[in-house]
Amino acid sequence: MTLPASRVVSVTPLRLTLRMVRLDAAIAERARQQLSLITYQQLDEIGCTRAMRRTRVRNGVLVPAGHRVLRVAGAPCTWEQATLAAQLDVGPHGALSDMTAARLWGFSAVRSGAIELLVPVPHHPRPARGRVHRVDDLAADDLRERPPFRLTSPERTLVDIAGRCTPPHLEAILDQAARDGLLSIESVAASLDRLRHPGRAGVRRLDAVLARPSVRQRADSWLERRLLDLIDAAGLPRPRTQVELERSDGLVARVDAFYDDARLVIEVDGHRTHSTRRQRQADAEREAALVAQGWRVIRFTYEDVTERPDYVAHTISAHRRQLLNARP
Repeated sequence: MTLPASRVVSVTPLRLTLRMVRLDAAIAERARQQLSLITYQQLDEIGCTRAMRRTRVRNGVLVPAGHRVLRVAGAPCTWEQATLAAQLDVGPHGALSDMTAARLWGFSAVRSGAIELLVPVPHHPRPARGRVHRVDDLAADDLRERPPFRLTSPERTLVDIAGRCTPPHLEAILDQAARDGLLSIESVAASLDRLRHPGRAGVRRLDAVLARPSVRQRADSWLERRLLDLIDAAGLPRPRTQVELERSDGLVARVDAFYDDARLVIEVDGHRTHSTRRQRQADAEREAALVAQGWRVIRFTYEDVTERPDYVAHTISAHRRQLLNARP
């Protein structure tokens, strides 16, 4: 059966309208996840043709926010949105960096100026806004996803801004970021060792700050508190901390935690993780002397305490139970 011409004409605009409604809903949903921003590529992926995109820009529905980035009209303009627009503009190879990343991580007393990004050589992006630093040492470990942002890791960020911060400011950042669980003295030292080269500003300054006894002591104290917190959470009795044990050779060994009833020593690798070869040798001799005297020594890393608390608690509980059951 053939429909009258009048009815055929009336159906076509309805289908077109429904298609446009669905498309606008898809645009709104995608942009909602990105501070009201959407890229040309993302528009292509959801079926928005070049002509449709131009129509929405011409009608003021979408507003240019970069060379290939658009903003939904009416959305508030913020620093975070402008920062994300620059990141989207450089594409998948770049990441927010330096003072911009420091501000996004919430580093202490950081004021960012121009938006800064790192991109690996040989890419040459030119965002509408922002300053691009092209580098040849950007590794996968240097990048983090913190939706909706892609930015340099806390450690890489600190190394990159060290030349622009005073030593007291660097120490304040280290202290606050360690308390927040963003980094550790050890992870910063490892990144600095990997990234150091003669032309990198601030290397000596950051080295000096990392070596300060006050920084080391606060880092160890913070890690000790985390250990005690997870022991409490597991319902285990608290060990004594910073205990001095007299060795058979007459020397005194200070241990991180000690259960007197089980003769169990708990050590947490803080600054020792990146100590010198001679210091590591001394640690090994110290541990051997403790074991020879009848104490059991179990050791955990910074990552164990901060990322695997259940493993730490289970290991402590198992060793303590075994030692107590073995007592006459």
